[in-house]
Amino acid sequence: MLPPAREFWSHPFKFAATYVHVYKLHTDYVSAETVERRKKKVDDVQKRSRYRKAHGLENDEGFGGWTAKTDAELLGPALPSQDIPDRIEGPPADKIVTNAADVEPKSVSLAAKDQYVDFEGKRRPVKKWLGIWE
Repeated sequence: MLPPAREFWSHPFKFAATYVHVYKLHTDYVSAETVERRKKKVDDVQKRSRYRKAHGLENDEGFGGWTAKTDAELLGPALPSQDIPDRIEGPPADKIVTNAADVEPKSVSLAAKDQYVDFEGKRRPVKKWLGIWE
């Protein structure tokens, strides 16, 4: 449906209009296919639900015995709601820093600046590529 490429040089506006029209037709076709595929999947789920209901298999097993978890199951044993304290303990009030000028700056040596710590915890020199990366 696309116009031949040689038509671009003789009728560029007609070529562009035809190309845009064909592209719109293509996107409409792909969208219609996608809608049909999704509708087919929804219909399939409904058919399976009716089948399970008709044969007495409706015991909420889900797919392969797997089901969605409830909110209570998602919370799990790690954070029971009754054990959460009302107030979280923090540092003592005299240790809280309110002004950045009160903090003593850490000294950074020149040697530490030219090194990095790798994943194993070893200090290694910084590699320089083409003399621009540090």
